[in-house]
Amino acid sequence: MDKLEKIIIDNRNSFDTLEPDNEHLKRFEDRLNNYNKKRNNFSFTYLLKAASVTILIGLSSLWVYDNLISQNEKTLSNISPEYRDVETYYTTQVNNKINQINQINHYNTEKQKELFKEEFTDLDSLYINLQKELKTNPNDERVINAVIHHYQMKIDILNNILNYFNNVKQTKTNKNENTQV
Repeated sequence: MDKLEKIIIDNRNSFDTLEPDNEHLKRFEDRLNNYNKKRNNFSFTYLLKAASVTILIGLSSLWVYDNLISQNEKTLSNISPEYRDVETYYTTQVNNKINQINQINHYNTEKQKELFKEEFTDLDSLYINLQKELKTNPNDERVINAVIHHYQMKIDILNNILNYFNNVKQTKTNKNENTQV
């Protein structure tokens, strides 16, 4: 046992006879109330600050994306709603044609596969150049027409490839029918 604890235990009766004055309890209660008010205010103000900072960061990032990043990705859809419809139509057509070609999958040789890939690599590099030109001159009708012409040319090439594969398939089926007869 500590000396202090021994003193308290020995003199317990003398300590218990005295009560704190009324002012002491009032000061204690005031301090407790002030502590609770500060604690509640702190949490609420901290929450408001955090929310405002979050909103500010969100809005500033949207502004940066809209004004800086999306300008780098200039396509026909960014110019006008009519061009967005045109671009959507052509991209859907191109994707449908590519899916049809992939479903046929009658490449006779690896050379044909490589030619197909090279053709689209060339077309894609041309499209990248057109996008750069569209970024620098977004309202130039010649550039817009060149992009549209690019899509049309891509669809024509895909149609030619589809026709070629269908002709190959047709001649193979005709040969098979002739040999069976």
